[in-house]
Amino acid sequence: MTNRREFLTSLAAAATAAGVAGAPKFSFAQSVGGKTLIKVFMRGGADGLHLFPKYNDPAYYAYRPDIGIEPPSNDINSALDLGMPERGMNPNLELLMEIWDAGNMMVAPATSFAGANRSHFDCQRWIGTGARNNLIDGYLNRYMQNVVGIEHPLRGMVAGKTSISTEIRGAVKVPAIQDNNGFSLQNDDLCEGQGCADNQLTEIMREISSHDVDVAAVEGAIRETQLIMLDAIAEVQAAGVDYTPDAGGLTYNNTDLGRGLRMCAQMLKAGVPLEVAAVDWNIGWDTHSNQIADGTNRFTDQEKGYHRNMARGANDFLTFFRDMGPAMQDVVVLVGSEFGRTKKQNGSVGTDHGEGGAWFAFGGPVQRTIAPDVTTIDDSVVERNWLPTVISYRDIVGEIMVRHMGMSEQLISTVFPGHTFTDHRLMAAMA
Repeated sequence: MTNRREFLTSLAAAATAAGVAGAPKFSFAQSVGGKTLIKVFMRGGADGLHLFPKYNDPAYYAYRPDIGIEPPSNDINSALDLGMPERGMNPNLELLMEIWDAGNMMVAPATSFAGANRSHFDCQRWIGTGARNNLIDGYLNRYMQNVVGIEHPLRGMVAGKTSISTEIRGAVKVPAIQDNNGFSLQNDDLCEGQGCADNQLTEIMREISSHDVDVAAVEGAIRETQLIMLDAIAEVQAAGVDYTPDAGGLTYNNTDLGRGLRMCAQMLKAGVPLEVAAVDWNIGWDTHSNQIADGTNRFTDQEKGYHRNMARGANDFLTFFRDMGPAMQDVVVLVGSEFGRTKKQNGSVGTDHGEGGAWFAFGGPVQRTIAPDVTTIDDSVVERNWLPTVISYRDIVGEIMVRHMGMSEQLISTVFPGHTFTDHRLMAAMA
C-alpha cells in the first residue's frame, strides 16, 4: 500500500520527468504553426484486402471466391472507384470518398514491420513501442521527450477511452480521457495488480489537494502541480459544454473512435496545444469467420455489425474532417492495425492472421496516392498466404513527424530505435 508521503515523492519524480516540476503556469493557446498527429489503432488485425480490395488482380477473386468485393459498378456492394487501378475502397467506407476526392488522403495497402509474428498482443505492443522491445516507452511519448513543445499537461493524450495506449505511454505523463466527464492519469509507480487496474491517481490528487495544511516545500509545489493538472481537466470539461460539431449535419458516434475524434476536435478548437493523441477504432476486426453477410447485400448489409461499425467509423472520420474545416491542414489522422490478414479466405468464410495490412492517413500535407504495393497477390509472386511488408509503418510515422510536425529527420532513429528511414514521399514538403 502506498502511503501519502510515498505518493508525493513518486509524484514529484513524475512531475519532474514531465517537465512540470515547480508548477509552471501553462498556456491554453495553440502555438503558431502548431501541428497535431492523431494515431488511430484498428485493434484486431484489420483485413486490408477487404478495406481496399485489389479488384484488378484475378488472384484476388481466385483466392476469395466468397468475400472478394466486385469491381466498381452501380451495385451498392461493389468496390468504390478511387480512380487508381491498384485498389478500390470497401463500400461501407463510402463517406471517406469525400476526403479522397478532396485530394487529402493516402492508402498504404501493404504495411507492417519486420519481425511481425501474427500475435495480436506482441504486434500491438511492438508497434506501440516502435521496436521489438517491451521495455521502452511508446514512440509518441519518445517524440514528446525529444522534441521541444509547449509545456502543457494536454500536449499528448489518449482520447475516447480511459486506458493508456502503448504508443503514448512513457516518461511524459499523459491523461486518458474517455469523454468530458471521464478521465484518468496513470503513474506506473502507483500501480498494483495486472494492467494497473487499481490506479486511482486522479482521486488521490484531489484528496491531497483539498487538504489546507502546511506541508514541506516540495509537497506544496506538488500540490500546486496537481491543481494545475486538475485545471487542465476542467478545461477539457469546459471545451465540451454545448459543443456542436460543424460538420454539415453529421455527428460523432458514441464509440471509442467517435468519442476520441470528438474530444480531439474540442481540444484543438478550444486552443489546447495538443500535439499527439492516441485513439482506438474497435469494430471486430479479427474476422476469422463470417466476414460477409448472408443474402443479397453480402458486403453492405447494415444488420451485420462488422459492416455497420465500419460505416460508423467512416462517418466519424468525415465528421472530424468537416468539423475541423481549414484547421485540418494542421492535423494528420493516421489509421493502422497490428497486421493484415491472409490473402486467401478460410473454410469459415473469413480470414486468419497475416502480416502486411492497409494503413491510411488524411489531413495536413497528405497527398492523394496509393503507396507502393505488391503487383499481384498470386502465389507465383507472393509465396506466403499473406501480404508482405512493402512499407514499414515507421516510415509513414517518421515522414509525418518530419514533414508535418517539423521534427528533425535525425530524430527518427531516436523515436524508432534501430530503424533506417525510407522516405516514400507520401506527404507534401513543408511550406
